[in-house]
Amino acid sequence: MPSFGNNFILKNEYNLVNCYGRGPQENYQDRNTAALVGNYKTIVKELYFAYGRPQENGYKTDVRWITFTNNSSKKIRVLSSKLLSFSGHHQYNSVFDAGKTKQQRHLSDTTKRKLVSVNIDNAQTGVGGDNSWGYKPLEKHQIQPKNYSYSIMPLK
Repeated sequence: MPSFGNNFILKNEYNLVNCYGRGPQENYQDRNTAALVGNYKTIVKELYFAYGRPQENGYKTDVRWITFTNNSSKKIRVLSSKLLSFSGHHQYNSVFDAGKTKQQRHLSDTTKRKLVSVNIDNAQTGVGGDNSWGYKPLEKHQIQPKNYSYSIMPLK
């Protein structure tokens, strides 16, 4: 399983992001020791990392809370009793996942949407590639078969 979590869409106006977790750069559970825990503020557009091929990007791990705020200071805040991970983009997830067949897409094939797509994950499999991108993630960075549950509380 690549990830265990939720995806939801916010209005485009909720593009101010404040989180307490690892950053400021993108990081994944097997690639996060250089990302220090702190309070990071940015805009959704700045979470995007422009890889040549559209793919999962801009992820943040070990997050305690996240807020998405509009210019009128209305907030959507996500809290959990355990550490979360998240990403936020002006794209649908389907842009990053070609499904069962590769579509050889490039950045020029993507369109910025007037929305904020948010992924909140309890767990995500690591990136792997300890041998120049051929190896799967180490077992400790994979989501193992078992019962999972988590909860989040959206607060206004």
